[in-house]
Amino acid sequence: MHKKYYSLFAGIFLCFLFMETAAAQPLLLRDQQVVVTLGNSITEGGESPEGYVSLMRKALEVLYPEMTVFIINAGISGHKSTDMYDRFDADVLRWQPHWVTISVGVNDVWHGFYDNHPKGDGPRGVPLPVYREKVTAMVQRAQRHNARVALFTATVIKENLNSAENQKLVSYNQAIRDIAKKYKCVLVDQDAVCRRVLLPLQRPDMADRGILTSDGVHMLPAGNWLMARTCLIALGVEESRLDAAKPLIESLVTKDQQALQKSLERYSAQNHELIFASQPGKRVVFYGSSSVAAWPLHKDFPRSPLLNRGIGGETTRQLWLRFRQDVLQLDPTGVIIFLGSANDFWPEHRMCPGHTLANLSRMVRMARSKNIKVAVGAVMPVNDYLPGMNVLASHPIERVQQLNRQIKEFCADQQIPFIDFYSSVADESGKLRQDYSDDGMHCNRKGYDAWKPLVEDVLTLWEIR
Repeated sequence: MHKKYYSLFAGIFLCFLFMETAAAQPLLLRDQQVVVTLGNSITEGGESPEGYVSLMRKALEVLYPEMTVFIINAGISGHKSTDMYDRFDADVLRWQPHWVTISVGVNDVWHGFYDNHPKGDGPRGVPLPVYREKVTAMVQRAQRHNARVALFTATVIKENLNSAENQKLVSYNQAIRDIAKKYKCVLVDQDAVCRRVLLPLQRPDMADRGILTSDGVHMLPAGNWLMARTCLIALGVEESRLDAAKPLIESLVTKDQQALQKSLERYSAQNHELIFASQPGKRVVFYGSSSVAAWPLHKDFPRSPLLNRGIGGETTRQLWLRFRQDVLQLDPTGVIIFLGSANDFWPEHRMCPGHTLANLSRMVRMARSKNIKVAVGAVMPVNDYLPGMNVLASHPIERVQQLNRQIKEFCADQQIPFIDFYSSVADESGKLRQDYSDDGMHCNRKGYDAWKPLVEDVLTLWEIR
């Protein structure tokens, strides 16, 4: 953590010491519960190592190691209440959550100021009655599906609290408070805590950024911590325990940042050289974890412009975090996403099938927004035939098969190719054929030979031969 943030964090902590604290309540989260965080770019960016969604995961891991809470990020940059309402079934209810956090309002107000509308009444904003209607409808839909709701008031738009944007935001945040009270939601008053931090710092020449936000809206580390802390306390996490655990949580952030930086450096030079892509605009990225990384694509597909962008050990969350650099920026014709034996299954990652599918969906959406063709591969089987291999405890056959059915259904819904990497190397019991693997988790040369025609079929479909 940068030293310049330490004093700011200390100031925020002292601010909280002087706040009136609500009566202690029990933790509202339970073991094995699924939480979906619905939101805009602040939530989407909350998936970064220092983001508020990641901080919530890390805090729960540190404070409650005896239980696992699955947090699925459903933030999409630029989205307003109208957008979130339209995708609520697909991006929230689809995962059958126990909890939904809804962070909405910044873009509903902010975008109304776009295109020279100083009063915030531009057509790109969402009028307050529509905003209230859409948020209410999302709350009702969640509750009909037995999901509890935590409603966020919107964070600031510029750190000058007298800005026109913040003034217009007041009525929108009051609508959230009213809806939370009426429908008995948990209120996460992000607006109030932002104002408590910023109010003592107001001055005539107040900058619009630099304390909690990088640009007046999107969070700096201090803002992310404030958001995560406020949400967790609203959900029953004890303040004193959370603050005491902050150094350990920050150490996990640093570890996460270092791992991401290492991943981003892995193909940095190749991304510039593009040694396998002699035909600009016709290259295909083969994207995934160790099963992709170990595949000698340039030898098996010498006439195809395949770029290998596999990194061993990565989860779908890590794949998503480097997707922009290692896929989108290469401007490929297509991308094949293959998770190998699925590192998401390892218990220490605290990921559920819904989390895997949500991350896959996010990567597919990002690729298609750039007109990049997409194919997704089935998770491969594993085996326990080799001495000392007990991988079926973490990768049970039934769980792998269920996830593959869900991936296949997702591909059919999105009308993209599904590559059955599972069936081509599985034996009658559903395990990875012993002669196709040397370690029970990865394919050997014979296994790759079984997969090769499946990839060739996709390349032929895309006319990349």
